[in-house]
Amino acid sequence: MSRSVSRVTTAGRGADLVVVSITAAAGRDPAPSGPVVVVTANVHGDECTGTGVALRLLPLLEAQLRRGTVHVYPSLNPDGLERRARRVPEDDQDLNRLFPGDPAGSPAERLAHAAWTDLVTRRPDVVVDLHADAPGAIPYALLDRAVSLRGRVRARAEEESARLAAATGLTVVHEYPEARYQRFRLDRSLTGAALNRLEVPTVTIEAGPRLVLDAAAVEDTTRACMALLASLSMVDAPPSAPARAGPQGGPWRRDAGPRVATSGVLIPRVAAGVLLARGAVVAEVRSLAGVLLEEVVAESAGFVLAPVERTHVVPGVPVCTWAMAEGT
Repeated sequence: MSRSVSRVTTAGRGADLVVVSITAAAGRDPAPSGPVVVVTANVHGDECTGTGVALRLLPLLEAQLRRGTVHVYPSLNPDGLERRARRVPEDDQDLNRLFPGDPAGSPAERLAHAAWTDLVTRRPDVVVDLHADAPGAIPYALLDRAVSLRGRVRARAEEESARLAAATGLTVVHEYPEARYQRFRLDRSLTGAALNRLEVPTVTIEAGPRLVLDAAAVEDTTRACMALLASLSMVDAPPSAPARAGPQGGPWRRDAGPRVATSGVLIPRVAAGVLLARGAVVAEVRSLAGVLLEEVVAESAGFVLAPVERTHVVPGVPVCTWAMAEGT
């Protein structure tokens, strides 16, 4: 087993990126040593679960990795982590819409370029990006859309991504439909760019609340990552699978939940992960005097992935992130 630490620098911006690389001990077999997996975290500086998972994974990998190499980036946005900021503090841009970046661009674009260039040099076979969602959310594995790929290349990348996502033991959810996926620039997220530009399978794991390290979310995500690595025969299978809080079946896709039509206090009526029929009440809106102003109902069969992180709402605000059947 070998362990090395390297740093990625970008002239004219903030803190360096730390990369910890764990490689299984070389045996007598002259065949290739195994897959190369990149695990990234904290591209949004306020989403801390992945950083906690990265620090938890390192000793596990040192003890258990028996094949291949894992490169771990504990924070792609260390200044955001320090300042509790989702975006890159220097210019308030969303780093996860800028890959592969621009070496002559804004601070965030230079950061994206530096991270991307380093990641490409690792020649990954798989990229796993760790995010957090909201308190009350179920943990889930999110699949990007291979909008730039065609034919067998697209099929292979999508099928392998789906296989790896299923191996995590988490509820698997596809991203928004292709038109919205591109409109939201998700093909320039880290995993979106890796899938569409490098043609490698990718998985995004969303787990836990932002800003604090939730022990259950860190444990679930760590087990999900180890299960994914076990599916590649890089580690032995973990002793138990992570909690699967969502319903079976699918395939599911992510969408905005139903929106409120009135202003008031939002009161959720169902927990995340409970499968609902179309027309079921998801939440209600009440006045401060307790008067029921509105019942917000599901516009399709599906379930809440994550409740919205707010209590006072105004017309047009979605009450949750919703999962519905793919193709609807």
